[in-house]
Amino acid sequence: MSIRTVLLHAAPDSGFSDRLAFAAGLARQTGAHLKAVYTLYPAGVPRVGRALSIYVNELVREAKEKEATLKAQFETAVAEAGINGVWQTIEGEVTAALRDEVTFADVTVVSETRYGTVDDELAATLPEHLALACNGPVIVVPTGKPVPARIGRVLVAWKPSREAGHAVRFALPVLALADQVEVLTVEESKTDVAASGAKLTAYLSTHGVNATHRHVPEGQAGVVIPQEAQKFGADLLVMGIYSRSRLAEMILGGVTASLLVDPPVPLFVAH
Repeated sequence: MSIRTVLLHAAPDSGFSDRLAFAAGLARQTGAHLKAVYTLYPAGVPRVGRALSIYVNELVREAKEKEATLKAQFETAVAEAGINGVWQTIEGEVTAALRDEVTFADVTVVSETRYGTVDDELAATLPEHLALACNGPVIVVPTGKPVPARIGRVLVAWKPSREAGHAVRFALPVLALADQVEVLTVEESKTDVAASGAKLTAYLSTHGVNATHRHVPEGQAGVVIPQEAQKFGADLLVMGIYSRSRLAEMILGGVTASLLVDPPVPLFVAH
């Protein structure tokens, strides 16, 4: 399996330039086609009542006005990367539109946005909602942090869960292209996660992945993972998300919630 289509969320939020740079670099590294989807209807805003309809119509008008500048930026990035790309404008709501397009793409690139503009606020919940709703992997690019020119070093945050397994299988084409992959396990319970991490490392080697295993005998995964990402110099962090319910994460806190809010590096996630 290889990556042949990279899907990009195109929108006028503050994260667009960073995720465009990342998506173009990923497409260049994998030899993939880059497809940008620009939606006119904002995420999470119901068209209920006259006041809301007026507000939505204003947002749609602004989205149409901003499209030309973003499309030109996309075309420049595609030309500079030497890749094939296409821009598609959709009238529908962004989460639903991207969810439909994900079926026909190998990976989707979105952003973590925190800077407080209206466009940022509208895009803020997209990474979480899209990763849970779609049937493919999502890469969440942090806004305002260095964008890797290529993916050379990848950290896999591993535990023996269905979600982590999905993420690793989806990421295999990227892992095979990386110079170095580290499988990280953190002992948070009685489960022998170290043995599972060793098995994963051996499995990855059968796919030609240059992987090593690092086990942390005790600690909180939400703290250890971002620290290790920085220490290892990771260009990408692969992990499963929401192995327990979103409600439990909201009440008790969790690795998924903390990393989606403040990703240390681009996150390759799957549910």
